[in-house]
Amino acid sequence: MKAEHINAFIQGAQSTFSMFFGENAALGKVFLKGSPYRAEHVCVEIGITGSLKGKVLYNMNQQSAFFIASKLMMGMPVTALDDMTKSAVSEMANMISGQVASAFFSDGLEIDITPPTLHEADAAAIKGLTNQIVCIPLSFPGGAVFEIDVALA
Repeated sequence: MKAEHINAFIQGAQSTFSMFFGENAALGKVFLKGSPYRAEHVCVEIGITGSLKGKVLYNMNQQSAFFIASKLMMGMPVTALDDMTKSAVSEMANMISGQVASAFFSDGLEIDITPPTLHEADAAAIKGLTNQIVCIPLSFPGGAVFEIDVALA
């Protein structure tokens, strides 16, 4: 996987967070994840098709999902992983993926993204990941951690 592909995800996330949260997330050290892939409690999966193929997984614990949903819902307190919270977290993943697709298009790569699928379960295994998985960890003030796990071919 090329560095510019990873950079597109970093820039897409930072742009989306800045626009909707009014703040940037701190980028941690990017690293490779082993197989089998294990997700946190909340994981939003989006498929990538076209010039590149694979998956991107937006991975977070429940408290981080509450933080993200609250930010997207204008600061409304969020204390449960209900349908509204799931929808907000899935939409945030969709917005970041849309930013990434636009960046790839600007670089001459045409991709499509699938609708988001939210998985919830402690350490859920996500099937179909045979590519190298690059983890992009992002953290917010207050401790919310959000990982973008990218597996592209």
